[in-house]
Amino acid sequence: MKFKIRKSKILRNLFIAIGLLSLGNLISVYLIFNTAGVEAKVTRLLVKLLNVNLEANLPTYFSSLVLLADAILLALIAYGNRAIGGRFWHWIGLSLIFVFISLDEMIQIHEQLRAPMEALFNTSGLLYFAWFIPYMAIVVILGIAYFKFMMSLPKKILKLFILAGVVFVSGAVGMEMLGGLHAEVHGEDTLTYALMYSFEEFMEMSGGAIFFYALIVYIEMNFEKLRLRFKPKKKKKKIKKIKKNLIEA
Repeated sequence: MKFKIRKSKILRNLFIAIGLLSLGNLISVYLIFNTAGVEAKVTRLLVKLLNVNLEANLPTYFSSLVLLADAILLALIAYGNRAIGGRFWHWIGLSLIFVFISLDEMIQIHEQLRAPMEALFNTSGLLYFAWFIPYMAIVVILGIAYFKFMMSLPKKILKLFILAGVVFVSGAVGMEMLGGLHAEVHGEDTLTYALMYSFEEFMEMSGGAIFFYALIVYIEMNFEKLRLRFKPKKKKKKIKKIKKNLIEA
């Protein structure tokens, strides 16, 4: 598995895509609050297609695919570490976590927790959107479980992982908390709230992109000579032997 790719170019292209999606989202926000004929088909279509607060549209698919790409790279790293006799279970765990996050981004699993969490904890203020309470508990548990593993990573990779995590969590949880504080008082149909969820999604997408870059850096640093083989050589030899026997027969 030898990667000779321009990491900086990939990261730049990812952020260009994020910038374009963010611009499209701002256009949809403008249409929501400044278009008289909100019921117009074109306006509704653009909002549905570009607004980051809605499901099953361009920003959602992009975010989900980036997170899924992270999961695939994590699985490749697990494979590589296993091949050289290194520890790989932590990488498999991270890969499964990112598969779930990608799925959650696509079908909004966390939104299903909002009502029961709010009813259970009677939340308000910064905890107005209570769905992230169980998520934060899981993050703390994973942080404790993965602490030694993280400390064993090369410093460059560790810094990139921390940066990606801080950016992503600051958007997914930090901005969500501020948005909840605003929404409780002023409602969710305000320009301020729209700008808040816009910045939240921008940070989430940015965190996923930075993490993707970090994983590529890790792969280049550790697996320069590793090759992926999908069919064992023994099977190929058996096939050749069977063909030889058929020809002689």
